[in-house]
Amino acid sequence: MKLRIRHKLFFTLLLTSTVVAAGLFLFLQWSFDRGFLNYVKSQELAQIDQLAEQLTSYYAKQNDWQFIAHNHPLWRRLHKDLFSVQPEGPPRQRAGESEQFSPPPPPIDPRGIGPRIILYDADKQWVIGGPADHKATLSLRPIHYQGEVIGYLGLIPVTELTQSGDLHFVEQQTETFFLVTLVMLGLSMLLTFPVAIHLLRPIKELTKGTRRLIAGQFKTRIPVRTGDELGQLSSDFNMLAMTLEKNETARKQWVADISHELRTPLSVVRGEVEALQDGIRQTTPQNLELLHGEIMHLQYLVNDLYELSMSDIGALTYKKVEVDPLGILKESLELFEKRFHDKGLVLHAEMPANFSHFLLADPDRLQQLFTNILENSLRYTDAPGKLEVAVKQDNEYMKISFQDSAPGIEPEQLPKIFDRLFRADPSRNRANSGAGLGLAICKNIVDAHQGSITAHHSPHGGLEFQIKLPLST
Repeated sequence: MKLRIRHKLFFTLLLTSTVVAAGLFLFLQWSFDRGFLNYVKSQELAQIDQLAEQLTSYYAKQNDWQFIAHNHPLWRRLHKDLFSVQPEGPPRQRAGESEQFSPPPPPIDPRGIGPRIILYDADKQWVIGGPADHKATLSLRPIHYQGEVIGYLGLIPVTELTQSGDLHFVEQQTETFFLVTLVMLGLSMLLTFPVAIHLLRPIKELTKGTRRLIAGQFKTRIPVRTGDELGQLSSDFNMLAMTLEKNETARKQWVADISHELRTPLSVVRGEVEALQDGIRQTTPQNLELLHGEIMHLQYLVNDLYELSMSDIGALTYKKVEVDPLGILKESLELFEKRFHDKGLVLHAEMPANFSHFLLADPDRLQQLFTNILENSLRYTDAPGKLEVAVKQDNEYMKISFQDSAPGIEPEQLPKIFDRLFRADPSRNRANSGAGLGLAICKNIVDAHQGSITAHHSPHGGLEFQIKLPLST
């Protein structure tokens, strides 16, 4: 049988509570035993001081210890008078008996302190009391008379409790500690299960949410109830769900856009071929040129899709060598110079005169990057207009900017400009725009060269593309 995490957490908390309660019980028991034994010792020392006062009064009369040396009856009477416990009050009188009292029972030394007391003279010579060979282990308390030490009282220390009353008290306290420990364990069992359920609630919600994501319900969100690690995990789950939802939306849009891009030229080609088959159109060079243009558009679209997909999975081939990026840019500008002039656009470039750095790059992909940006500007810039290209450099990067004139795009469209199949024209008129893959390919090429490309509003009213490429060290 596999234990669920709820049971594992429950038993873990319960085991922790049990260990803590048991440790607390043992500590309290040890602390109480030690403290109570020290208390008994302090009480006995206080009684020793009282005996010292009695002995001092006797010593004042005799002026030496001969009165008690070997006088065991007197010695026992002295310490019994001080340390004995007498029954409280006289015994009860029976009905009909004359008023008389029976003699009290002999005094009782409650802790057996008498045989453990030893008296020494001022020279620490044994006078009377317990065995004389315990001097080294005793804590001697001096007896003073008229400012001088006349003797010492020693008490053999008790190492364990033997008196029945003390033992009974200790047993009662032990039982109390044990009952408190049992109550603590019971409360722990009552509290551990709801605490485990409370801690596992976010995990259950994460589990249910994950199953809904597996089922394709990407709008799933779970509540963030805490600010701890589980709360952070819930926030990350919601971020993952939102990303999957966006990717799913983008995928559907991607499929719809590709279908649209492929359907239009295929419909044109099909219509033209059927017209030729039905004899509605003649096989003239003009009609064949129209078919060829549509087929070429399909080929360009398929090639762009293939390159984009290869770039996404990292399979696009890059043959990087040290190249002169400024020379490649100049060649690309020369190829577009006549086309810009024919459309009524001015192409202006500012190049540094002392550019001597090289770039580790694929020259074909680099030329494709510049060509796509120039093609984009040529296609979307209205005549009369212009495109300004500026190149700057520092010790680490080559910075290229392309600034064209009107028209521009809306601010909310700028973040989408590098999305595949994006067009600023919502009608997606193929007569005025391409497939919308050129800038997406540009971004992948720049990323593959560890650079960056960003889009901004141009000061001339159009768009500005800023490319930043790392130079070879």
